[in-house]
Amino acid sequence: MHSRRSRHDASARSVAALVLALVGVALTTGGGAAGAQSPTAQATRAQLVERLPRALSLARMRADLRALERIADRNGGTRAVGTPGYAASVAYVRAQLRRAGYDVRLRAFPFVEFLEHLEKGRQLQPVERVLPLEALDYSPSTPRSGLRARVVPSGDGCSSADFGAVRGAIALVERGTCFFAVKAANAEQAGAVGVLVFNNEAGPLDGTLGDPQATSIPVAGIARSLGFELAGTENAIVEMELLTELRAATSQNVTADTQRRGGRVLLVGAHLDSVRAGAGINDNGTGVAAVLEIARALRAQGRPLTVRVAFWGAEELGLFGSRAYARTVRPENVVGYLNLDVLGSPSHQYAVYGSGPLAVRLLRYLERRGLRARTIDLHGRSDHAPFAQRGIPVAGLFAGDYACYHRACDRVASVDLTALDQLAEAAAFGVASMAPLQQ
Repeated sequence: MHSRRSRHDASARSVAALVLALVGVALTTGGGAAGAQSPTAQATRAQLVERLPRALSLARMRADLRALERIADRNGGTRAVGTPGYAASVAYVRAQLRRAGYDVRLRAFPFVEFLEHLEKGRQLQPVERVLPLEALDYSPSTPRSGLRARVVPSGDGCSSADFGAVRGAIALVERGTCFFAVKAANAEQAGAVGVLVFNNEAGPLDGTLGDPQATSIPVAGIARSLGFELAGTENAIVEMELLTELRAATSQNVTADTQRRGGRVLLVGAHLDSVRAGAGINDNGTGVAAVLEIARALRAQGRPLTVRVAFWGAEELGLFGSRAYARTVRPENVVGYLNLDVLGSPSHQYAVYGSGPLAVRLLRYLERRGLRARTIDLHGRSDHAPFAQRGIPVAGLFAGDYACYHRACDRVASVDLTALDQLAEAAAFGVASMAPLQQ
């Protein structure tokens, strides 16, 4: 492995040039904590912009990933909220923050647990075969005798115009463009009795409607290949059997502050839960590891910045943890929220999302580092959304799509550590350039 110096720049001279350029971005982008400042504050900010990204340790982040993977392996292969694997993940993060010198707070929140007791599918006509399917989280059950109906292809299901003669039928829609809940609501309004969503990439589909009240008709996911086959088959008849259950439950977010007294803060967060299908190491062990390492680096710098790190629960079910927390904050006390979700994709399709000065700074930082990056709109698909709805400026980093998304193979071996390292450093730069200085 190359040294950190060789991975950043070819020489001390190029390091200095890069730092000066980035400090210029931080101090001139406008707004936020890095606006008009005294010369002393500007000098402190410049030092932090240079030092904080360099203080991160890829070895420690990799150790965090391995620890989360071991937790999943010891707990049925998952760290999903409501499971022992999630409880152990909370305990791990809490212990790491305490070791770094933080006072840690566990914040309880309610969520609705979703349980699947039966998931069966069969194609009955024109051929008979097993049709592997998986209920989307918060899908209602089918009738006890099952649901048998013809299948009607309905595009991506994001518009009422996609649905033709679906009354009394099962609507077949492709994943993408809009939320699963929107597809289901449109299908139900058009008279469909069920929905099959086929993946827009290889592999099975694991997803959530995001709301226990999203629809009253059953919704299940199937693989891309099966979806195309059904879409190209005339008079296809399918039978679905789903038995699902909803339970009121509680879980915990984890937060820690660099400063004990109140005041304006920069929030930096990542969701701690995985899907039930796997350990969730890229999604989102990478975000967890990056936030933990930024917290450690802030401690090593003497904690001159006012930052709150947060680890959210039940993101995969529908942003329950971050929504509950966002309702408790006063927007005027939060300069911004930085969300880290999926930082280790081998595709290196780096993206910045959000609006405001922090998003601009992150994009310029990546560009100045010679890293190709684009802006995307994740809409409400990660934990930044509840804060944006409160009027808080948000930004986030994303490494791109990857083959093991929401699958059992989302393990340490599938994570690109270079991507994690580069995006964690970008996040650290964002923190150093945006977080309020201790007064």
